[in-house]
Amino acid sequence: MNNGIINENLDLRVRRMHKLLFDALISLLTEKNFNDIRISDICDKAMIHRTTFYKHFEDKFQLLDFMLRQLIQDFEKKSSQYTPMDTPKEYYANLFRLLLEHMCENKKMYSIGLLNNGSAMKQLQKIVLECIKSKLINDQNNGVKFIIPIDVIADFYSPALVYSAGEWLEEGMPIPIDEMVDYCKIIADALQVTHKN
Repeated sequence: MNNGIINENLDLRVRRMHKLLFDALISLLTEKNFNDIRISDICDKAMIHRTTFYKHFEDKFQLLDFMLRQLIQDFEKKSSQYTPMDTPKEYYANLFRLLLEHMCENKKMYSIGLLNNGSAMKQLQKIVLECIKSKLINDQNNGVKFIIPIDVIADFYSPALVYSAGEWLEEGMPIPIDEMVDYCKIIADALQVTHKN
């Protein structure tokens, strides 16, 4: 038998299992806070045995990290489709727009399961920070000049974006998304110089 086919089938099984667990966690986050969710809840919802869960993830925090990274990857893919590589301001604005739209579309999951959980929000900030830092380094390598060190910009931006989006959602989305994105662009202008050598 072809080993490539075996590996491909195994990979497909792993991806299916990850999706089952991912979907189960998202569903549970619309019902209760992340702190109140147990591994047994996730397994029951996904209709799998606990030993199967532990073959894929160490604990619920690692599953949460996986889920958030998947969400951010989706943001990244969508953002890169709409943003030219040489316009970092538009990139950050689009990333913020996608975060706001995702929170709006999944309001119940965020408001019940994530926003009031410090560790979940810190994890989201950490992942957003990694994405932003990677983009900043890429921009710098392409000749964009920043007036503030990259680490400082990333450390400022990641909690600011996540916190602002969370507060916006908790307050009932009082400001239109387009206006929120415009504010993001104004802040981005203050943090960078976008000319090249």
